Amino acid sequence: MSQSKTNVVIVGAGIYGMSTALWMLKSGKYNVTILDKCGILPAPDAASTDLNKIIRSADYADASLAALGLEAIDDHWRKPEWENTYHESGVMCLSGAGEKAGQEFVSKAYSNCKNLGINVTLINGSTDIKNIIKKKVAQGVPLGEFGGREGYFNPIGGWAESGRALEVGLKKVRQLGGTVRSGAEVQSLLRNGRKVIGVEIKGGEQVKGDLVIVAAGAWTPALCAQPGFSVRLPDVVATGQSVGVIQLTPEEHKKYADIPVVFNLDNGWYNFPPNAEGLMKLAIHGAGVLCPGENGVSVPRTKLTPGGESGAIPLDSLRGLREGLREVYPELAKKDFLTTRLCWYCDTITGDWLIDYHPDYDNLVIASGDSGHAFKFTPVIGREILKVVEKNPSPEYSEKWSFNYVENLLKRESKKQISDVDVENPELAKGGADVRAGQRKVLDVNDLVKPQDLLAKQARL
Repeated sequence: MSQSKTNVVIVGAGIYGMSTALWMLKSGKYNVTILDKCGILPAPDAASTDLNKIIRSADYADASLAALGLEAIDDHWRKPEWENTYHESGVMCLSGAGEKAGQEFVSKAYSNCKNLGINVTLINGSTDIKNIIKKKVAQGVPLGEFGGREGYFNPIGGWAESGRALEVGLKKVRQLGGTVRSGAEVQSLLRNGRKVIGVEIKGGEQVKGDLVIVAAGAWTPALCAQPGFSVRLPDVVATGQSVGVIQLTPEEHKKYADIPVVFNLDNGWYNFPPNAEGLMKLAIHGAGVLCPGENGVSVPRTKLTPGGESGAIPLDSLRGLREGLREVYPELAKKDFLTTRLCWYCDTITGDWLIDYHPDYDNLVIASGDSGHAFKFTPVIGREILKVVEKNPSPEYSEKWSFNYVENLLKRESKKQISDVDVENPELAKGGADVRAGQRKVLDVNDLVKPQDLLAKQARL
């Protein structure tokens, strides 16, 4: 007699939700329904629905994450299943010589890459950087001084078409028999004591399940705080990160097509090679901005938010994007920005993810806390979430991803010592799983860029 399958409700059709559904369905032990509030999937305002995301193979100070990142590329991203969404341009991991936290991270990541057998190249300054890029590009590219940074070049890694990868994943969920529902905004949990029996969506429909997984990305804190949920969380917060895009001419596209990803671990600035349409994305992986709602919980302000349709970012961030580009590819810093957006993370204190059963319920799992560095693990993160669901988590991650991890750390260390982002001082935070620069601030709509600010002539070049 065959064993009946477990009915699972996943709240959120982003990377965590999609990847978890894939691994569950492949196991043959689960019926899966994904519910997402957005009427269009992939959701246009999700962090993962973007031109691209960095795929760092083993560029982590944490050896276990380094190994997991390399596995994601070797065993998954390169395979036909992901339909050529991954592009191996290589990644430069850099930091200023005087930035202690950034240098420590880069040094440990370099060692982890070497230990995993990757042929990384040490970089001792801008001359080394220029020599590496000149070997890669088809034509001469005017290069800056890269802020005098040093670090290493990793030939394994690059970037993925993140929006298309999410679309590919959701397509496979449906092909495997999973249900994916758009426009299904979850408003409350259905519970019976310690047991969650399902959710109720806007309009009153109840969707029952044996297990509920909340994987709502940057919307997780707000969802769990609303009256119908009222589920406590550790210290996690939605933060907006600044992204800008420039349009290259066909000639520029050809010239810059083979450049690597450049990632500054000291100030969080990074950029990509142009995509097929000649669009080059720049961004800052930093402390970010908050957008508190009426209850004080930060809620993403996206292009789908009334008043946020323009995707405007803080003016200071736009200046930082252009200045970073000037240090790397100075001729491109003279171009207009085509568009901007805020990309919303769900940040934990340490930068380690939150993937665990909720201690107040027997069958509610929280899968969140991406902290801006989860996308590269898309093909494998669902496997790790499934291990948690089946109460057999990978030992190297079980403590760091647990609900009470930060609470237990604070018994031994101060919040400042363990924090991924320094919320008090505009310095580079020590970082746990990653490093982040800057000071977290509340978003002020009066400080956002206006259309004319996107023009190069406004930048006082």
